Amino acid sequence: MRFLANFEEILASIAISITVVVVIINVFLRYCFGFVVPWSEELSVICFTWSVYFGISSCYKHKLHMGVDVILSFIPQSGQRYFRLFISFFLLVLNVTMAYLSVSYTMLSTKVTPVMGMSYFPINSVLVVCFSLMAFHTIRFIIDDLKPSDNDTLNKAQ
Repeated sequence: MRFLANFEEILASIAISITVVVVIINVFLRYCFGFVVPWSEELSVICFTWSVYFGISSCYKHKLHMGVDVILSFIPQSGQRYFRLFISFFLLVLNVTMAYLSVSYTMLSTKVTPVMGMSYFPINSVLVVCFSLMAFHTIRFIIDDLKPSDNDTLNKAQ
């Protein structure tokens, strides 16, 4: 259960760790022995890409992306919840659309990497996974916003 709660963070950490280790080893080999591992650059770029997208999904899950709250400050307290729901529904449509387009893009991945000969399919599949995760998190945000708040309960009791 703990793995699932921190899925994006764990995979992003693994991917960035592989990137750092591969780059350090390659720099060491270049300066100490005068040669490089040919596939190391491709692997580090792939892992870096995966770490970026899982990092984006993790930040989205924890609502750490920058936002503009100026509009919320002009909306009365009673309407802010509806505005957040509107934004969440917009983001749900956007994330589902991006996930769908990512599936199409990934399915068209017929090229292979030059050195490793690896298909771009698993490389590009991070787009599908992360936009799907962000759509899932958006659904969670909507459910949370639809739950009655403490203020609603207090207002009904009075």
